[in-house]
Amino acid sequence: MRQFLATLIVLAAVVTLHAQAPPARTAADLAKLGPQVGDRVPDFRLTDQDGATRDLKSILGPNGAMLVFFRSADW
Repeated sequence: MRQFLATLIVLAAVVTLHAQAPPARTAADLAKLGPQVGDRVPDFRLTDQDGATRDLKSILGPNGAMLVFFRSADW
């Protein structure tokens, strides 16, 4: 009987947790997240993954450049 009641309580808790609606999400304002596609970026000097210093002029090709930023788990 105790095992049945314990199982019933756990089942009720799971059903209650599952029935709760997730928190509402608000849409991100993409214009505030940084440079947008097609924006010009200011000149910069940064160190790449190999330790070499790069500036905007060194990475520009005949069609421009694509800059990709990503977050890492070890930041």
